[in-house]
Amino acid sequence: MRERLGRADLAEGEMRGYRLPGDRRVLVARVGGGYVALDDVCNHGGCLLSCGELRGSEVACPCHAMTFDVRTGALTCRPRLCDDQPAYRVELRDGEAWVDLDAPAESEERHGP
Repeated sequence: MRERLGRADLAEGEMRGYRLPGDRRVLVARVGGGYVALDDVCNHGGCLLSCGELRGSEVACPCHAMTFDVRTGALTCRPRLCDDQPAYRVELRDGEAWVDLDAPAESEERHGP
């Protein structure tokens, strides 16, 4: 399922949370010149990652400081107190960003614009 997010207007190093139909939430960030997406609700404590801090390609959850690679969803901190976050492909079409919730992101594909 592809969901339209709106204008692709994030600056490098910026992130934004989106509420999708069915109360699903997605975090979109621009890193390495490309757009990346992952579930916005941290699977550790249920907090919104989009309210956290983006440091390079890692987002830190504002509640318990779990960190995830926004390009892949991989948990990057120790100890492993939670699972990786699901990550998705972001596609740009006519200046708008779309997220494909049926297509898990692969790290090599997530670096392109």
